[in-house]
Amino acid sequence: MKEKNKVLFVLHLPPPVHGASVVGQNIQNSKYINSTFYSRYINLSASSKVEEVGSLSIKKLLFLISNWIHCISAIIRFKPTLCYITPTSDGWGFYRDFLLVQSIKLFDVKIVMHFHNKASKQWVERGINRWLLKHFFKNVKIILLGKELYEEKSSFISENDVFFCPNGVPSVNDKILKTNKKIDKTRFLFLSNMMESKGVLILLDACKELYRRGYDFRCDFVGGWKDVTEELFQNRIKKYNLQDKVYAHGPKYGDEKKMFFENADVFVFPTYYHGECFPLVLLEAMDYGLPCLSTVNGAIPSLIDDGLTGFTVPQNDLNALVLKMIWSIENPEKMIELGVFGKEKFESYFTLEQFEKNLTSIFQECIKS
Repeated sequence: MKEKNKVLFVLHLPPPVHGASVVGQNIQNSKYINSTFYSRYINLSASSKVEEVGSLSIKKLLFLISNWIHCISAIIRFKPTLCYITPTSDGWGFYRDFLLVQSIKLFDVKIVMHFHNKASKQWVERGINRWLLKHFFKNVKIILLGKELYEEKSSFISENDVFFCPNGVPSVNDKILKTNKKIDKTRFLFLSNMMESKGVLILLDACKELYRRGYDFRCDFVGGWKDVTEELFQNRIKKYNLQDKVYAHGPKYGDEKKMFFENADVFVFPTYYHGECFPLVLLEAMDYGLPCLSTVNGAIPSLIDDGLTGFTVPQNDLNALVLKMIWSIENPEKMIELGVFGKEKFESYFTLEQFEKNLTSIFQECIKS
């Protein structure tokens, strides 16, 4: 029997709950991956709350030192063939991960870095950062969530050293899609943190315009309050006279969250968040057979086939968003069809099982190279 290769996973785990930590937890819990390799896991998360992500503190500096010692100790004792790391693309988190990666390079260990975020253009263009990035990407392989994300890193690493692997999520919807359901009033759903950069206020402005034009609809906002506070949101609803059209429900989980997906007709996510790459919530919506309306941001265009499984509009383009929402209201049968195609695409490319197989194949190729 062939001996299994050893893989050290240095990745983000909850808390806090965000895209990278959810994916990290799925990897850690994967029977498929853990039966293929001898695995060890180290948590890279220095934050315990979403609000702390991206900030620097004494607590985080102490964690950095402790985590660095833990990682190097694991390299020496476990002697992995491959080290898998989920680094941060910019800010202080990058400098932390730069030190860790450069330290690991001192040992005879192959490195593959999996990016769940992207850097701001301004940050990348700074001279010192470009110098660091050049060394950071030397003698490593990387995994990106979509080909749209390669341009940012193309100056530092050859595409021959890049793997493209879309995320996957567990399918939770085992119901047969109702392709003949009657839609009397289109129900839009937004589900994410209530952050302005996730598109909360621009979606609210779009609802105002739909109401002004006389369209009948409902829009549910589900998510925890962040820089868009409950007071700000409710005041805006009253100002726009949307009390009978728009509802905010706060964060929902489990069966309550499932209920919102099942009752919705169209999922709307007009994000312009600078670090947006591959929103898992779009995969969740596709699993429920919902057509998705989002923006050209990160790898979202590889998620949504424009006009086939949903629509993508330019970021911060209120008029484009309004027109697609109107089209959704006026073409309910077509939107059901788009949702069906989205479900088919989800089952072909974005299930957790498919992600596990893709990732395992990448690891095996990295080890052979």
